[in-house]
Amino acid sequence: MLELFFLLLPVAVAYGWYMGRRNLRQKQSSQQKQLSRDYFAGLNFLLSNESDKAVDMFISMLDVDDETIDTHLSLGSLFRKRGEVDRAIRIHQNLIARPSLLNEQRDLAMMELGKDFLAAGFYDRAEEIFLNLIQLDDHSEEAESQLISIYEMTKEWQKAIDIIKKLPRKRQQSLKPVLAHFYCQLAEESSEIAAQIQLLKQAIKQDGSCGRALLKLLQRYIEQGLYEQAADALDQLIDKAPTLVVDALTAANELSKLTQDREALKRRLALAVEKGAGASVIIALAKMLVEDGDIKAAESLILDNLYRHPTMKGFQFLMKMQLSQAEEGQAKDSLAMLEKLVEQQIRSRPIYRCSECGFPSHTLYWHCPSCKSWGSIKHIRGLDGE
Repeated sequence: MLELFFLLLPVAVAYGWYMGRRNLRQKQSSQQKQLSRDYFAGLNFLLSNESDKAVDMFISMLDVDDETIDTHLSLGSLFRKRGEVDRAIRIHQNLIARPSLLNEQRDLAMMELGKDFLAAGFYDRAEEIFLNLIQLDDHSEEAESQLISIYEMTKEWQKAIDIIKKLPRKRQQSLKPVLAHFYCQLAEESSEIAAQIQLLKQAIKQDGSCGRALLKLLQRYIEQGLYEQAADALDQLIDKAPTLVVDALTAANELSKLTQDREALKRRLALAVEKGAGASVIIALAKMLVEDGDIKAAESLILDNLYRHPTMKGFQFLMKMQLSQAEEGQAKDSLAMLEKLVEQQIRSRPIYRCSECGFPSHTLYWHCPSCKSWGSIKHIRGLDGE
């Protein structure tokens, strides 16, 4: 009998092992089925616009399987993009509260929570999160980008400058044009002319082709009676940002009168035309030629540029010149009517357009109101523009 017991013992052990494995597989299968049912139930709530029930369902599933964390991060991001920021915050806060979360996963959840607060307009909370994230040794540059966005919205330009200066050199180089605009913003907010000039110089140091800074420097130098420096700023503008010379025409004319150097202005305008300054600068130069009595040279200048780059502005000015020389009669009246129609057409068209999003405007914005890009709004080129 004892011998039979020892013979059956291995069989009993093997059977116990088999039943244990079977129960484990059945339990795992049951959990997977339950998980699948819960996911489908959550998706049905989501598709039925029952977002609250969907959020409750997905959050409860987190206790079942930690591998669903990535899914919850994506779900929170989806809610934020849909404008349901409160639900996104709830999901991400629930994730962060889990003690079993890995550091990398917690950092990702913190990043998403910061974005939630930013979307909700809680800039101070978002700022605190991103400031903590950039202290981590292995943080991504996204945290700095989000901080820069916050400081743009809150107009804390010096803080934005400080963040950019802490970035790696390669990233700093790519943000030099934006950095120049931040210095220009500080200059606009300053009440002291000397401080404004220093800040504008800092902007040019960051981006030598910053037309905004050169335009402002030109105006400030004229106001201070620093005509030599003003002339230098105008020369830099013609060289580095010729398409903005049209916006400097008033200041350039004022400088010419103050220095009594009309020929210098003609030379500068001619150089700007060569560099592609546009129809308005061509017309300004043609007007000076007409004032000098050189009508043929003015007509030749306009016609040559119309052949190469036809514009409504150039066409209108040519008609004005023809009207001044035409004899009284029906032909002159018809030409005058046509000239007025062209003028109305020009006035109805936007002058500027954003090169990033296409936002049209009659005003030169340095920060696009639509896509929030810096320095992207340019003069419209072509038939209806420059």
